[in-house]
Amino acid sequence: MVVPAIVIAAIGIWMIHRQRSAPAPAPAQPQEAPISAEEAVYPRKMYIDSVKAAKALDGKTVWVQAGYEVKYFPYRNHRVDYAHALGVLPSLQKLQVQDIVTARRPADVATMIPAGNQQVLAVFTMPGSSQGGSYATAIGYLKGRDSQFYCDTLFYYDDPHQMYHFWPAKVWKAIDEHRAEVGMDELQTAFALGFMRQTNSTDEGNRIVDYDVAGKKWVVTFVDNKATSVEAPK
Repeated sequence: MVVPAIVIAAIGIWMIHRQRSAPAPAPAQPQEAPISAEEAVYPRKMYIDSVKAAKALDGKTVWVQAGYEVKYFPYRNHRVDYAHALGVLPSLQKLQVQDIVTARRPADVATMIPAGNQQVLAVFTMPGSSQGGSYATAIGYLKGRDSQFYCDTLFYYDDPHQMYHFWPAKVWKAIDEHRAEVGMDELQTAFALGFMRQTNSTDEGNRIVDYDVAGKKWVVTFVDNKATSVEAPK
């Protein structure tokens, strides 16, 4: 009777030891929400940091990312005509870069890009536009030994129509006509109307956003990242 009891006790001790020695089950990991096709798009960057690096844009096509933010000027006889600003470049305007130049910006001319000692400008034409001739817009500045360039926030280096080819044709039509429609998300609206000017919240996709489209004010209300109300300029 003693031997079976000892064996049973030994088996019990061994099982307890095995249970305590076994690795604890890993806690269940929360499943990450799948990213959307829109979120999977990463616009290409060039990290331009010098005039020499900016020369890589010569002969290239770019599209305006900073819509209705940057002024552009006539470029005649190898000079930037700062005295006759032509307005601001529309969102996704296609530009054919011809050259990268430097020029001293007059103190009485305001641009989004600081003046520095000299501004660095992209000289371009606008394919498909009714405007002929060459133009220039600032992409950076030089100040002593320092320089600052904004190309990656000013331009897309690939055609946005291809990058976001999965957007419906109706959405792209509104974007190309620079107007917002109910149902568009914030990114699509920014493509149409440019950078937001004012908002009542930092909660992207759930807020009211004001846009200034070349002096014309649009007000768009977003709920769950869909425009539920669009107030167009009268």
